[in-house]
Amino acid sequence: MPEPLPAESRLLLSCARGEFDPEALASAEALASVEALLLRGIDWTSLLASARRHSMLPLLYEWLQAMDAARIPPDVLAGLKGAYYTNLLRNHRLGADLAEVVAALGQEGIDTIVLKGGALARTVYGNPAQRPMVDLDLLVRQEQMAHAGDVLGTLGYHLSGSVPDSMVPFAQRFGGGLEWQRTRKGRVTRLDVQFDLVGVDWCWKAFPVEPRVIWEAARPLDLDGTPALQLSPEDTLIHLCLHPALHHGYYCPIISYVDMDRLIAVSRPDFSWERLVERALRFQAKTVVYYGLQCAHQLLGTPLPDEVQRALVPGPVQLRVLRSLAPLTPEAVLDAESEGLRGVGQVLLYAALVDRIRYVGSMVRGILFPSREWLAVRYSLESEEQAQRYRLVHPLRVARAFLRGLTRPLIESSLE
Repeated sequence: MPEPLPAESRLLLSCARGEFDPEALASAEALASVEALLLRGIDWTSLLASARRHSMLPLLYEWLQAMDAARIPPDVLAGLKGAYYTNLLRNHRLGADLAEVVAALGQEGIDTIVLKGGALARTVYGNPAQRPMVDLDLLVRQEQMAHAGDVLGTLGYHLSGSVPDSMVPFAQRFGGGLEWQRTRKGRVTRLDVQFDLVGVDWCWKAFPVEPRVIWEAARPLDLDGTPALQLSPEDTLIHLCLHPALHHGYYCPIISYVDMDRLIAVSRPDFSWERLVERALRFQAKTVVYYGLQCAHQLLGTPLPDEVQRALVPGPVQLRVLRSLAPLTPEAVLDAESEGLRGVGQVLLYAALVDRIRYVGSMVRGILFPSREWLAVRYSLESEEQAQRYRLVHPLRVARAFLRGLTRPLIESSLE
């Protein structure tokens, strides 16, 4: 781990790892013991703020409470304990809601793959309290999206409002999914129901993650007696690499990389590096997988075999562009002042992540000149005459959004 990292960052990264590494906790002078670092070298306010920002409070609590309590301020430990058990209760409630939703969908013949925290908290973490969750992510087949919405309505869920009513048909066809929510006894449960792992429609050809192949490889998942599905370990890892790249421009909490690290550590012997490489090549996501795993390796020491690196590594020019757009060093990831990429920068990142340069052209064409069906659904068009007019109007709207994206995040620029 680089020496310039503050003691608080070194401590946070150490508790993020699957196993305690005392060498990672050396003080800036590399002379003091762990006890001395805890006693006089930690800015607790800064550490707690960083842990909260990176969804690491439960793991930090488990790590610190196992140490000498005399070295930790009582109010710090008490606050972490409260956060830990609050997260445990929240996850227990979300787990019950998840089982209810999956059971109701299953009764209507709708298969469900549980994504991200909903599956990982049960399978790769020591206990559900360790993995904070804000919402529940589910994958259903695209042709069953409307039926799934009807079932969720009977359970008291409604569309969250994150997408205007006029855009719901577009989100169901081209947006990757919809967000639902339910308020019960003052508590809100959010569901992100998706039909595609990529989400950004003009990236579908660049990263062709085939739904049929994903579903065929899915594994059983037990939700306290309710049968569900989860992605295979290799597909899970690809999804964990795609999500921070395409949805956050790599400016995401450390817990995203902890997910990768724990998955690799716990999934053996089911997990196969050879299958991962084969899947990444098939889905044309080798650059995305390489870059995500490199970050996990630098942050947490996640194993990354040399032969896997050689099979996935992009060309030197592409790698330099990626590092300039999203420098995934520990310092950059932990920088509290970083604001992330602006809208245009994130689009450039998408282009830098494609495995084949010709797909950059397909992305540009998809943005500027989408299909007639896309235009019809996006703008609620009813006639061929309207479609022809919007073939001219749409590129102008993109140009305006592009200018906005010079100073705003992607979601605020309307480039999405």
